[in-house]
Amino acid sequence: MTSVPPAKEFTGKKAMMWIVGFFLVIFTVNAIMATVAVGTWGGLETDNAYRKGLFYNNEIAAAEDQHKSGWTIALSHRPTAMENDRIGVKITWPENDLPPVQVSVLITRAVTNAYDQEIILTNAGDNIYTAAVKFAEPGQWDVDVIVKRSEGPVYQLTDKIFVPKR
Repeated sequence: MTSVPPAKEFTGKKAMMWIVGFFLVIFTVNAIMATVAVGTWGGLETDNAYRKGLFYNNEIAAAEDQHKSGWTIALSHRPTAMENDRIGVKITWPENDLPPVQVSVLITRAVTNAYDQEIILTNAGDNIYTAAVKFAEPGQWDVDVIVKRSEGPVYQLTDKIFVPKR
């Protein structure tokens, strides 16, 4: 006859150790995740989000007015390198209108404001405005072109570009 070793007794002390161990693992994982989340947050938030939402119809009306005005804005050159590249914008306007006073580009990431940059473009001829650009990271970038006139409304274009890693 073979002898079976006696089963280890499951005591209250063991149960308490299992419960404490379980919660220690949960708290440790939560602390790690919270630390990583806070450390990677760039602080991106919308100021006055409620008010901006209230005036959203005004933004739609301004876009329609821009379309009717005869002004067109388009990216003529999309950067394809992280360094030593240029961004170009082609702007056309009606003959009886004055050219833009200033053309600027705001380049942002969708998930953080850590790498935001505003660049003033210069006229390179043939209604093309351009400037050198350098990107901190590869990936998708949001481009907001802002065209300021001497008088009247400000025109803008919002687009996306993708910069590959090379």
